[in-house]
Amino acid sequence: MSADTLPITSARFAEALKDLSLSSLHLKVLEIRNNVAHLDYSNEQLRPFAEGLAAPLGSPATTPQPDPDCVEAIRENEAVIARMQERILLVRTEVENRGVSWTEFQSKDEADAAAEAAAAAATTNGPHSSWMDGTFQTGVISDGQLQMDPSPGPWPAAGGSLSDEELRRRMEEQLRGLGGDNEDEEEGGLHL
Repeated sequence: MSADTLPITSARFAEALKDLSLSSLHLKVLEIRNNVAHLDYSNEQLRPFAEGLAAPLGSPATTPQPDPDCVEAIRENEAVIARMQERILLVRTEVENRGVSWTEFQSKDEADAAAEAAAAAATTNGPHSSWMDGTFQTGVISDGQLQMDPSPGPWPAAGGSLSDEELRRRMEEQLRGLGGDNEDEEEGGLHL
């Protein structure tokens, strides 16, 4: 970074986010993540030289020495990465303040970490029976189509507590009572 330029402050960045549309916020998150990925890659390339594991080309030394310039570059990159992670949190705050879910903005790594945390919590305490019996259901609306998530647990094999014989007997009683009690009425039959 140049000595005469300073990065935008967090407060100014957060204020600037208020004027952006959701699509612009999404692009800003992608841009920041791309910058972080480039800085991470740069740090990985510099690390062997900073640790003295590799010698720079044209170096007269037979045993590699840590390169102070690489050490400083890694330190600066890590400071920029921390600042960019803070900006992603500011974008997240802005998105959630607008009442929009952050899940659409999550990176694959964040989504995987959230899924692992949810799976660990579910196995720790076990799922509530309401999630297992279909009382609660989740899904996603995508392109105007509702796609329900599969039920996390097996559905019970038996439908109810009546035996086949008891169910047959009750159905016969209901059917017997349908047609003959009030012959004056024309509306006999089975009503659903």
